[in-house]
Amino acid sequence: MIVRFLRRILFFSVLLCNHSYAQTILPGSFADETARSLQLMGKVDSTLSFNVRPFQASGRLLSERGLYKTIDSSSDYLQPHRFKKAALTILPLTIVQQFNSHHPFGWNDGAMIAAKSYQAMVRAGIHISAGPLDVQLQPEFVYAANPGFEHNSQYGNILTGAYKKIFPGQSSISISAGAFSAGVSTENLWWGPGMRSALLMSNNAPGFNHFFFKSRRPVKTGIGSFEWQLLGGEITLDPKLTFENTNLMARPVPFNDARYLSGIVLSYQPKWVPGLFVGFTRAVQTYTDDNESPSVGIFEKYFPVLALAVEKKNVRNEDNMRRDQLASFFMRWVLPKAKTEFYIEYGYNDYGVNMRDYLLGPTHSAAYIAGIRKIIPMQQNRRLELGFELTQMSQTPDFMVRDAGNWYTHGQIWEGYTHQNQILGAGAGLGTNVQSITVNWVDGWKQLGFLIERLERDPQEHAVNKWIDFGIGVLPKWKYKNMIISAKAELVNSRRYMWEASLNRLNFHSRLSISYLF
Repeated sequence: MIVRFLRRILFFSVLLCNHSYAQTILPGSFADETARSLQLMGKVDSTLSFNVRPFQASGRLLSERGLYKTIDSSSDYLQPHRFKKAALTILPLTIVQQFNSHHPFGWNDGAMIAAKSYQAMVRAGIHISAGPLDVQLQPEFVYAANPGFEHNSQYGNILTGAYKKIFPGQSSISISAGAFSAGVSTENLWWGPGMRSALLMSNNAPGFNHFFFKSRRPVKTGIGSFEWQLLGGEITLDPKLTFENTNLMARPVPFNDARYLSGIVLSYQPKWVPGLFVGFTRAVQTYTDDNESPSVGIFEKYFPVLALAVEKKNVRNEDNMRRDQLASFFMRWVLPKAKTEFYIEYGYNDYGVNMRDYLLGPTHSAAYIAGIRKIIPMQQNRRLELGFELTQMSQTPDFMVRDAGNWYTHGQIWEGYTHQNQILGAGAGLGTNVQSITVNWVDGWKQLGFLIERLERDPQEHAVNKWIDFGIGVLPKWKYKNMIISAKAELVNSRRYMWEASLNRLNFHSRLSISYLF
């Protein structure tokens, strides 16, 4: 039945000649970061929020191919091969390699795992457009040596040995009509304005199977522009891996129940305040067995993120259900004349009993991300990009009155807010606070960046021997022939490693990404 349905869609699509060529720009990619910087300089559509990613770049919005032409007008990469009723684009072949000398470190690496030593990921694929139909096939293969590392009863793995796995990767099938798109996907998502972290959805974990309905570009109305994504999908665990939300420790008992995740993000750009974007995200996860119960209505079954209230109707019943909910509100303000942007995301890991509960305890179970970026133009089209971002995930002093637990963990869901044992949101880890400063010099294809960051590992639960990571790194990027090369080399000093007094360790974290453009 599904095969016949897809054949009919394809037959209908090839009858049309309105090719969209709307491949997606991956969150955190060279093209994604370049587009956001160009927006601050007034060279990219000012109504694009960068709060709902990946976005489909087509029409007047810069495509990945268009972005490369903006950098170098002579470039001719990602040229689609046009046929009578369709077009085919060979996507970049990307190889990402990562290394940690002492213990796992780093996040926002998609299907790659938290591991010591060497690991690599290979991604390749094609994109096909035929009328309203877009098909993107871009699987990923991951290999990690995954040896053991220094650990104790509070932190560290017991599951070691080489790890190999093939993922569907950044693949999708969608049908579009104007500014609207619907389909199925396994792509990585990014919700909210953060550059290095996002509370509910980031590219820290592998992409998961989901269906979606979203905007392909900002939808203009009489009161401003809107962007959104509504999704439902299945998130799972991997019994061969440890859990990021339990300090890289394995579960004592195998628990292989899949979960249904329903989520939504909505971003609004008011007509009267150019450059301002406000919005919210929400996610609800339920064990699949519970979601299949006859007592669950059809709308609540597939769209609980829309059907369920944002406060607990019956406190005892809500807390006893095998269901978890998270939500956040965000703001991004772009000032093109000043070539500056401010952003913040404020979220809750636990819903209030009622509105009075929210008003009296506004910091209960709260976390936030705040940042600022500034671009300083230089001679000969060069520029300097400055950035600061703060991620606060540890519990506030409100825990002394009512303990909320760390973000991404709740008793109702054993696995926490994870897919394949990796956190779907901010990947720095359980209850971790992060402060980071970046400086990036840009000259066309060439970039030289510097990073200084400080991480507090779960300070509320370990108030005596605080584990502090201090890292200094260099982030070069350049182009050689048809290859875009991105590198990272960071020296991390872990003081009171594993929350043990006088136990200091030095870790070398590096990453090398090579993308070959066809």
